[in-house]
Amino acid sequence: MPSDEFLAVEVSGVTKRFRVHSEKNNTLKDKVFYFNRPKYREFTAVDNVTLSIPRGRTVGLIGANGSGKSSLLKLISRILYPDVGRIEVRGRVASLLELGAGFHPDFTGRENIFINGALLGLSKQALVGKLEEIIAFSELGSFIDEPVRSYSSGMYMRLAFAVAVTVDPDVLLVDEILAVGDAPFQAKCMNRIRQLQAMGKTIVMVTHDMGAVEKFCDTVVWMHRGKVRLQGDPVRSIQSYLQLAFEETGFSKEGSLGPSGDGDVGPESSEENDLGNVDSHAGTDRWGTHEAEIIGMETSIEDGVLGCGEPLHIRVDVMVKEPIENVVFGVGFFSEDGRQFYGTNTFLDHVQLGELHMGLHSVTFRAPSVPLLPGVYHIDIAVHPLEGQVYDYWKSAESFRIASGLRDSGLVRIAHSWEMNGKEYTIHDSPQRMVIE
Repeated sequence: MPSDEFLAVEVSGVTKRFRVHSEKNNTLKDKVFYFNRPKYREFTAVDNVTLSIPRGRTVGLIGANGSGKSSLLKLISRILYPDVGRIEVRGRVASLLELGAGFHPDFTGRENIFINGALLGLSKQALVGKLEEIIAFSELGSFIDEPVRSYSSGMYMRLAFAVAVTVDPDVLLVDEILAVGDAPFQAKCMNRIRQLQAMGKTIVMVTHDMGAVEKFCDTVVWMHRGKVRLQGDPVRSIQSYLQLAFEETGFSKEGSLGPSGDGDVGPESSEENDLGNVDSHAGTDRWGTHEAEIIGMETSIEDGVLGCGEPLHIRVDVMVKEPIENVVFGVGFFSEDGRQFYGTNTFLDHVQLGELHMGLHSVTFRAPSVPLLPGVYHIDIAVHPLEGQVYDYWKSAESFRIASGLRDSGLVRIAHSWEMNGKEYTIHDSPQRMVIE
């Protein structure tokens, strides 16, 4: 557990209840006959939640509607106050919780920048210095001097986001607001969030976009009926949440270990939250029901090193304990910081494996070329049914390093050539870059 000085947000035993009124005493008869009789029930939105968020981390809050994630975010932003427990936030907080929150509809966008900035604790002088930057980011143009009541929801979002990310917050709280707006501006917002992450800012986001959660978040907190159901690795938490969500709604889903992060299920237990109905392998970050179990893995990676552009094969040995149909094998590739950059499985590739009998089976994934640039990478492997709980998911089953003299930037190297004045320069796909005239 990090010391207090390294924590941006600390939530200790917090509970928040709301009164849900069922009826009102509208007539004199009601007031006489139902005097002093309670007309409400208590709803516990957040139930004894304890959570610590270190500085510089991006945390995703996921869960079904009504699970308490938005209420928790409002408690952290001090819009709501807990009935029980304590919340401490260190640093300036910027909140993007609702469209138009903190805006006065009769004032112009320019005037609302000063109102919203004042609510965030900035002086008028500081806002004057940032005014042009905020207006430029919002891309509202001449509309900045129109009353905000005339704005569309997308224009509201542009202005609210521009203010929040330009005032240099220490903690940014985001609740689904990025779902509004056109694709170019969404991409601009995502790029700004990346910049805030690089600056060491703390971000807490609530969203139903699991792809964004997996892409941006270091840690995911799954809220279920007001409690923290699971906390930790994004892939594991997302898979567990999606499995329960589909089961409770009566739908099933097609599992995958693919780039969307919509993989099949993980456990409903972890070191942080012992919910205990799915077993885990001791000593490894691994989970599943074990009707089919991974008992071995072999790759073409030698001594933990693979050259840029070299081929790769991954053989997975699985012991099937009883005949099963519609089995799916998956593989995922992750960068050192835990973000998935590629994943696929036999179902997505339309490989029909048929029924697997009891006993040992092997499946091999082959890639003729792995054009990764120098760095450390991890491989996840999984075996699961087309629908239902994962049989065996092995996270970081293999880690390896790409060795190369290449100095390109990014994760992968794209085959290419150059041409100038009719003369072509071909670039060799080799560890040392060579140019042939």
